[in-house]
Amino acid sequence: MFHATRIADLATAEYCVREGLVDLVAMTRAHMADPHIAAKMLRGEEERIRPCVGAGYCLDRIYTGGDALCLHNPATGRERTMPHVIEPGPGPRRKVVVVGAGPAGLEAARVCALRGHEVVVFEAAAEPGGQIVLAARATWRRDLLGIAEWLAAEVEHLGVAVHFNRYAEAEDILGEAPDIVVIATGGVPNMDWLEGSGHVASVWDVLGGQVEPGAEVLVYDDHGDHQGPSAADFLASRGSKVELVTPDRMAAHDIGASNFPVYLANFYAMGVRMTPDRRLTRVEREGNRLSATLRNVYDDADETRLVDQVVVEHGTLPNAALFHELRPRARNGGELDIDALIAGRPQQAASNGEDGFMLFRVGDAVASRNIHAAIYDSLRLCKDF
Repeated sequence: MFHATRIADLATAEYCVREGLVDLVAMTRAHMADPHIAAKMLRGEEERIRPCVGAGYCLDRIYTGGDALCLHNPATGRERTMPHVIEPGPGPRRKVVVVGAGPAGLEAARVCALRGHEVVVFEAAAEPGGQIVLAARATWRRDLLGIAEWLAAEVEHLGVAVHFNRYAEAEDILGEAPDIVVIATGGVPNMDWLEGSGHVASVWDVLGGQVEPGAEVLVYDDHGDHQGPSAADFLASRGSKVELVTPDRMAAHDIGASNFPVYLANFYAMGVRMTPDRRLTRVEREGNRLSATLRNVYDDADETRLVDQVVVEHGTLPNAALFHELRPRARNGGELDIDALIAGRPQQAASNGEDGFMLFRVGDAVASRNIHAAIYDSLRLCKDF
């Protein structure tokens, strides 16, 4: 008997074969996450295997004609340009300071350490992971924590100094006398576009526990990815009566075929109302409730909803204040040589002279993006340090 469905680790595979449950186990997605499973096992490094977290990113892409990429191993499918094994660099050992321990920051720290550099990480929160920690709180997506846990374990194994509960300021960075600074401070929810934004909560507020779920909640998703549906799923599972509104032609518009059926099944089971083709334009207080104005994107007709809570997902804006404060002191002025990045050459720009540190930013500190793009940012930049 041959089994080829969602066995993601060697211990489970070994158990299934040993107990006679199957004769042979295929671990396709596990090998996409880490092609060196067998080599690491033979070296006694099983705990260092990068885990498949079952996100379905690889399958979702091929169903729409894209490359089969792994959510948290950006080298998979890019072997001509991106290394799976990071070799030590040929140049001098440098001091690298990374600000932020989300997926982009942790990957930057991992790659720089493997290149042979001394790495220091500052993280404002008490734990690593950034938005992954929030995403994993959304009911069935908890396995995403495996991404942050693996990256954090690798950084620890490589001897990186990580300082938690440290909201790093410019003087903290300069006090480390860095040669390279990587800003991975992420983003913040984009809310100011909405009239009455002071009355609404973000997906971060809901999943992070900063606000309690309301009895009747309107979730407005202008993003189309996991964030909005995750919040709707989370709220409905806690007893809220939820309406998920989107300006797209359907809910969860950008979520792939291995993921959106889970959301839809949950929504139908819990009575979540899905309303497409409507854009949220205004939220105002009406007594002890909220009045939300929705505009049809095709005929401009307005309608209102009276609810207890409005939750908005509209992507993020870069949390880039520290980056901009450091730019005048950086010898590259924070500039990225795009041609060098694409060609896989080291960054050489020195617009502010030859002295001082080089400054870069990655992940949501540049623009709103997903986990894969954030990690890819750091790999393709830092592999050439």
